[in-house]
Amino acid sequence: MNRQRQLLLAISSGLLLGSSYALSQWLGEIMLVAYVPLLILFAEDSPEIGWSRRTWYAYGSLFLYHGLTNWWIASWQKQTDPYLFATGIVLMVVHPLFLMLPFVALSSIRKRLGPGWMIASFPVCLAAFEWIHGQTDLSYPWLTSGYSLVNSPMAQIADIVGVYGLSFLVACVNSVIAWILLYRSPSMRRLVMHAAAALAVVALWALAGSIRSRAHKPDTSAAKQVCRVALVQPNENPWDKWTDSRMQLAVHLSLSDSSALAQSKPDLVVWSETALPFIIRDPRHELEWTALKTWVARSQVNLLTGVADRVIYAVGQAPPSARTSRAGDAQYDVFNAAYLMSADTTAVQVHRKSMLTPFAERLPFADQLTFAMSWIEWGVGISAWGKGLSRSPLYVTRGRDTIMRIGPIICIESIYPEVSRDFVANGANALCVITNDAWYNGTPGPRQHFDIARMRAIETRRPVLRCANSGITGLISPDGSTAIEIKPMQSGVALANVFPTDGVTLYVRIGDVIPKACTALVVFLLILARIPALQRILPFRFTSQ
Repeated sequence: MNRQRQLLLAISSGLLLGSSYALSQWLGEIMLVAYVPLLILFAEDSPEIGWSRRTWYAYGSLFLYHGLTNWWIASWQKQTDPYLFATGIVLMVVHPLFLMLPFVALSSIRKRLGPGWMIASFPVCLAAFEWIHGQTDLSYPWLTSGYSLVNSPMAQIADIVGVYGLSFLVACVNSVIAWILLYRSPSMRRLVMHAAAALAVVALWALAGSIRSRAHKPDTSAAKQVCRVALVQPNENPWDKWTDSRMQLAVHLSLSDSSALAQSKPDLVVWSETALPFIIRDPRHELEWTALKTWVARSQVNLLTGVADRVIYAVGQAPPSARTSRAGDAQYDVFNAAYLMSADTTAVQVHRKSMLTPFAERLPFADQLTFAMSWIEWGVGISAWGKGLSRSPLYVTRGRDTIMRIGPIICIESIYPEVSRDFVANGANALCVITNDAWYNGTPGPRQHFDIARMRAIETRRPVLRCANSGITGLISPDGSTAIEIKPMQSGVALANVFPTDGVTLYVRIGDVIPKACTALVVFLLILARIPALQRILPFRFTSQ
């Protein structure tokens, strides 16, 4: 295989991967073939290409994939903080190293077990490493392959297998196609039969998804309970809101009064992430805190809002990364949080964000690297949040009755399936994503983030409210379809009737069994590749023609 062909295969996979994800509204199914050129590149024998060159071709391909889909992370706006811009550029270089880990493992398997074993192992490696990529403070599982299918009927089985299970199935299709192309029968009839069988399996998968989608269309006539919701999208400048943060309260109250309360009598009003970007319960902000409580009581609503929240620790209870007061007599943390306030009680329910954007919101492994906390602070002062520890639903009430148990998900928490799964397992019958994607206005980022929330709806079969500072704000049905949506970069209020759903999907019950099993298999395969004695007892071998 000459270098020009090798390069063409690598570029082809990068372009296909980028197209399937970036254009998932129309071409997401391209992911079913997007890895095929890379698999062929890794499988074919050539004296010119060794382990090192194969992995670097994979890096180049996945660099192209990241660049086409996540170029917007550097926040290409005039007011972008230099630190935020720099982290986006660094991520563009570093992230493909994580994405190529499955191919590093495949190279080892190929070297010792042969190309056939490598192709067969691809689904296991992809699912395992995509799952592992979401398990630490340094995680960023945004480009999980299964997300590309969110607009396809195939995504509807995510309530059984989860998004990582979709990645496994996507990889299976890629492996089968690569196998047919590499080890095709000299008989045209048999080749056609193999291809037809593969197409039939994909068609059955899509058919099963279509049936499941129809089964989970919201049936409002049979609903036992309805919650009237107002989602407020203020469209505030994400940098200016931190320089004049107290004005945000006035802006949100005015918009809620003029649009939400003037048009209907909602049970719940939702404001976006850090809608109140200051510690409103601090004694210094008593006037604002009193004004907010008075508005909630007068309006007779529940209010879910993003807010900065502070916790002062008892002696000996603070985590290593906690801040110390200027006087040195107390330790505390400030959290990116959500408050749920009700007209029927003075108690405030709180959810503190548990999954934080690496470097942008918190230094990864901050409890172990406390000396480096001050290194990463950037312009708007949100780079050192504390880390929340619980995922319990918040209760929306009407009088003495609970009408909805809502799982509040803050921004990037939505890209971690375990967050929504934990909320539902703990009793949530609806989910609510609050976010501030305005750092990326005019880019594909907000739409991609919205689509990820749609996958959470499918996995849990829960309605998902989504409230964003500048969009995309809307209501997502349990089948992942969009019921209501406010256009991006406009101020407005979406009024919706939400029908909470009970019942627990198989995915919520069993979690990520597929990628966990794949991780164990990857470990076994890598051990197998290193121990010749184990290889001799294998029941079969793959050979190329």
